[in-house]
Amino acid sequence: MDYLRVKETSGILTVSLNRPDKRNAFFPPMIGEITRTFLKVQNAKEIRAVLLTGERPSFCAGGDAEWMRSMVTFTEKKNVADSENLFDMYWSVYNCPVPVIGGVFGHCFGGGAGLVAVCDIVAAENKTEFAFSEVKLGLVPAVISPFVMERVHHNKVMEWFVTGQVFGSEEAMLGGLVDFRGSPEECDVFLEENCKLILNSAPEAVRETKQLVRSYSTTNWKKVRAHVTKLIAARRVSEEGQRGLQCFLEKRNPHWSGPIHGRSAKN
Repeated sequence: MDYLRVKETSGILTVSLNRPDKRNAFFPPMIGEITRTFLKVQNAKEIRAVLLTGERPSFCAGGDAEWMRSMVTFTEKKNVADSENLFDMYWSVYNCPVPVIGGVFGHCFGGGAGLVAVCDIVAAENKTEFAFSEVKLGLVPAVISPFVMERVHHNKVMEWFVTGQVFGSEEAMLGGLVDFRGSPEECDVFLEENCKLILNSAPEAVRETKQLVRSYSTTNWKKVRAHVTKLIAARRVSEEGQRGLQCFLEKRNPHWSGPIHGRSAKN
C-alpha cells in the first residue's frame, strides 16, 4: 500500500490513511486502495473489527487539490465515472461486514467528514473540526449525502449542508456524526474498550447483527448511486461549479461568498 498503513493484530485490522503531508486528502489511487482493503474484509473471517484512522495531523481534509484541479477539465461522462469510484469507496466501508471504528482528529472536511459518517462507532478528539462546505464552492455534497443521512440527525444534515459551516466535536456528537469526544488519551481508551468488547462477542453473531441493522435501511442504494454520481458530475461542469473550483484552486473567494473556512473535499 502506498497511501495506507494496514496491519492486523489479534483480529483487529487497523487501516491508517497515510498522506500526512497532504492532511490525508484522498485522490484516485488512495480511493482505490481504501476500496480494495475494505472489500478484502468480506472474506477475511479472522478479522473481527476494523479501526479506521490516519497519520497525523489530520484524519482527512477531503479531496486532494491536484485531483480537484484535474476535475476542471473532465467531461461530464468522466466526472460520472470518477464519482462512481468515490461512491464505491464509501460503500465498501459502509458495507464492511464487521464493525468499523473510527478514530478521528484534526480536520474532517467534505469527503473526509463523509468517511466519518460510514463508520459504525466514532471517537473524535476535542479539537477536531468538521465541515460539509461544498456549497461554498458551487457544488453539492452529493456522493456522501446518503451515508450522512443514514447516520446524522436530519435537522443537522440540512443545517450543515446548506451553510457549509465549520463545527467542532461537541456539535458533531450532538448531531450524531460521532459517538464520543475527549482528549487523545481518552479517545484511545474508548477505541480500545470497544475493540475489546467486540472481541469478547461471538464473531458470527456480530457480523449478522451488523447485517441486521443495515437491513432496516430504506435506501435504494442502486438508485441513489446513479442519482448522486450524475448530480455531482453535472455540478462539476456547471458554470457555478467551474467558477467555484477555479476560485478554490486559486485561493480566492467566489463572488457569492466570504472567506472559505478550510479546504473542503470535492465529492
